[in-house]
Amino acid sequence: MLFKIDKYIIRAFIPTFVLCMFAICGIYIVVDAIQKLDDFIEMGSKAFSLSAHYYALMVPVFVAQLFPAITLIAVSLVLVRFAKNNEILAMQVAGINLYRVLLPIFILSVLMSFLAVTNQELLIPRLAEGLVKVEQSTFEEEVKNNILIEDSENRILLRVWTLNVIEGRLESVYVIGKHGNGKKKFTLSAKEGKWMDDNRWLLLNVVRHNYDDSGKWIAPAEQIDEYFLETTLTPEQLSKVDINSTLKSFKELRELCKKEPENPRYSVMFHSRVAYPLTNFVLLFLGIPFVIGFERMSRNIFLRVGISILICCAFFVLSYVCINLGNMGILHPLLAAWLPVVIFGCLGLFLFDGMRI
Repeated sequence: MLFKIDKYIIRAFIPTFVLCMFAICGIYIVVDAIQKLDDFIEMGSKAFSLSAHYYALMVPVFVAQLFPAITLIAVSLVLVRFAKNNEILAMQVAGINLYRVLLPIFILSVLMSFLAVTNQELLIPRLAEGLVKVEQSTFEEEVKNNILIEDSENRILLRVWTLNVIEGRLESVYVIGKHGNGKKKFTLSAKEGKWMDDNRWLLLNVVRHNYDDSGKWIAPAEQIDEYFLETTLTPEQLSKVDINSTLKSFKELRELCKKEPENPRYSVMFHSRVAYPLTNFVLLFLGIPFVIGFERMSRNIFLRVGISILICCAFFVLSYVCINLGNMGILHPLLAAWLPVVIFGCLGLFLFDGMRI
């Protein structure tokens, strides 16, 4: 009997997962295509073939980025269907507890996680070179966001939220300068900056904090209207920063860490890649209890699904914040990658253990 139930659950889950994968990736492609609509219009008659080639290369990348969300939504839809048809209740009446009902779903999730890792480590790196060429030849972006780059000659780490490549203008600039011993020497935060004719960056509305050789803050902070940043970095160099970790394999990320151990971004990328396979299970432990686990919650099952998705969004928000803090050197790379997994993983296990079985 249990074997038949397992087969029934598997037959319900796999088509739902495939449907969710195509639906979510389709929505992602539509949104991305709308953002690039001007570029497609400029291509004229070549727009369809070039866009088809580009998105064919991007599908594995989308799947890698969205895999945990796809799995959670697919599991939620299957469990909602079972709950509405009272099938879970019937299984429990037959003496099968809820954990046993969920067992085939978790086994399938493990197998699919292996496929996702294979996609990330083997397929995507092989497509990376072609994808980068298509992006560079087809979509020349005037504005680039979220840039982090190290100037080893001047021992500074430069973080730029927005770069206008054409005008040579920066917005939301953060700079960390270091002593020879690697300790923090100073930090600069500026609202904006611009590339001058004498090949220097002029930062405006700057707040500077200074630190001694041991990394301790020296009061007070300095308010500076105009500040010329000593760096060899040009707008062209900033625009060519390769920071897309999704296209790199685990081995490539490890080599980047060894090549530039002082650059926290590569360490954050590496540890995030190690932690990422667990994201799938963290989201399942968080989401499933809200879908079917608690009697006292609203009987509106779709409201439960919405709550589970909101909690999972909170997980991704915390991950984004921690990764950015890690990239700026404020948070240790290990903590930046693992803190969201540990916090929400513990919460998910607590909720999962408290389900009505």
